[in-house]
Amino acid sequence: MSEMILKYKNGDMPENLSEILANADEQDLRILIALMMTADGEGRIDGDFSLTDHLGLERPEIDASIKYWKGAGVIGLARATRKNKTVAPELQKTAVSTAHRGGAVEKSTGVAHYNSAELADLLESRSELSSFLEEIDRVVGRILNNSEKGIVVGLVEQYGFELEALIHIFDYSVKSGKKGIRTLEKIALDNFYDEGLISTDKVIERITLMEASKETVYRIRQLVGAGDRELTTKEKNTFKRWTVDFNYGIDVIRMAYEITVDRKNEVNLKYMNGIIEKWNAEGLRTVADVEAREQTKKQEKQIESGKSYDLDDFFEAALQRSFDDLK
Repeated sequence: MSEMILKYKNGDMPENLSEILANADEQDLRILIALMMTADGEGRIDGDFSLTDHLGLERPEIDASIKYWKGAGVIGLARATRKNKTVAPELQKTAVSTAHRGGAVEKSTGVAHYNSAELADLLESRSELSSFLEEIDRVVGRILNNSEKGIVVGLVEQYGFELEALIHIFDYSVKSGKKGIRTLEKIALDNFYDEGLISTDKVIERITLMEASKETVYRIRQLVGAGDRELTTKEKNTFKRWTVDFNYGIDVIRMAYEITVDRKNEVNLKYMNGIIEKWNAEGLRTVADVEAREQTKKQEKQIESGKSYDLDDFFEAALQRSFDDLK
């Protein structure tokens, strides 16, 4: 697993903290505390850590909670270092002393971006960036100022996004109602870079999946009775996991829903998620896969039942013979 980092530390808290905590269960909180205890002074968490022995949990359970905290924006993948770029002194990160449990800690102001002079040098040396920025202007619907252009170019130079890949990301996001450059930057980093998606083909593949996911999530809402209400953060993350991470269609998800209601007599998302997680772990991709697996399990049970029955017959026959010998 890649190195992770705590996005909130040194006294910082997300604005929707109450909602995040309300949607986390006891196990999620235990795992978060354990992760915080393994983090270094910069909030970095070694991806090769092992909490299974300390918490008495299986790795899939820990990974599921980590997925929740990532979706809630509390944990992210550690960013790669900047490439081939000298940061202007006025943009370098500065440390601020903050009281925290009786001690002083350092707090970073964030990642630096290209200033006007650096941007001009880059545009002069790389002619393709000019036409790229013109296309970004078209996608966003206005002419970006130099500061905003510096942010966009930073995504290319610092994080390695292909130019066409970023155009697709911005176009998709703007059509979804996200137009602020800082917001678009966050989407590019959190939804694509953190997943290792910086090439054009991978970005297009993910966007296609996200588009299909919207329709599937709408149908899931109707299925579980969510209607038009606002989904909780945990529901959003769970549905994203089913439709994007696992790439399941509504037919497989409906099957898990029906099994859940049959067994629990109610909609139980946690139980339903357990079924879907298990199917994914077993490599079951379609309804036919699930049905075949269930048929195999049924046959295995019948064989085991037959063995047990044969064994009972054997002992009964042996016992009868013993009685006959005593006569």
